[in-house]
Amino acid sequence: MGENGVVSVGNAGPAGVRSPDDLPFGIDLDLSGRRAVVHVTGALDMATSPSLRDALEPLWDAVREGCVILNLATMTFCDSTGVGTLIAAFKECREREARLLLAAVPLFLLRMLRTTQLIALFETHTTLEEALAASAGRA
Repeated sequence: MGENGVVSVGNAGPAGVRSPDDLPFGIDLDLSGRRAVVHVTGALDMATSPSLRDALEPLWDAVREGCVILNLATMTFCDSTGVGTLIAAFKECREREARLLLAAVPLFLLRMLRTTQLIALFETHTTLEEALAASAGRA
């Protein structure tokens, strides 16, 4: 993790091909009390999911009975490994009696979660501001 709390790794697609509008993968963590806001940028996939898991690990005890907000406004892609990472975060929160809120979920991910019926696991909010307001009573 960098000195400012941002974790970044490269984001190349199949055979190293990169779309010009792909953002490099990055994670920015903001912890305040028992509330953590995690900003995820770029593609959450097989290559980058371990970085998100590693970044979340030190937060789990701090958010006990609080909440984690994953701000996905700048997520560009999510594969099944990325969805597995979201499910793992849900389970970690549940074990700690914390809420997991997904903010600004991209349409492609909402469709995937609805199609797989995993949407029922997640509390989703249209914007980060909505998620922050919803978490105010438990942070």
